[in-house]
Amino acid sequence: MTPDSRAELLISYARGPMLLKEAVTACPEEALDFKPGPGKWSVRDIAWHLAESELHGYCRARFAMAEPGVTILAYDQDRWAATLNPEAHPLAEALDLFRLTRELMARQLRSLGEEAWRQSFRHPERGEITLERWLEIYEGHLRTHLAQIQRTVEGWKSVAAI
Repeated sequence: MTPDSRAELLISYARGPMLLKEAVTACPEEALDFKPGPGKWSVRDIAWHLAESELHGYCRARFAMAEPGVTILAYDQDRWAATLNPEAHPLAEALDLFRLTRELMARQLRSLGEEAWRQSFRHPERGEITLERWLEIYEGHLRTHLAQIQRTVEGWKSVAAI
């Protein structure tokens, strides 16, 4: 990846909190806890998943910076969603946590020198992941879930119309 393309990706990554807030704010209150099917996530579940994933991502990237090559812990996102009761927590807190974590990491990433982007951690299931690849993963992760939020709201609208 060129420094220019990485800089563009970093700008997109830093815009993430605004995009998530817009997507959640556009969701009708009645639709926030709608689950489109068994084992599917609500908008609230998705927001909490993103906040929790961002915390994991923050730690993973910091490990790559401070302890390159370290093996990080994997986690089962479905078990977290099923057992940690996201509906019991304010949605605004998920948005705040996502925003703050991403802002801290974006500031850290902007300060990296060219050589630091090749530092990595080892994921037990995915192998070695450089900071550059990490940025691609987390920037794309949000886009995937923004589309999921849109599909969930559309599913709610189709059921609510009946």
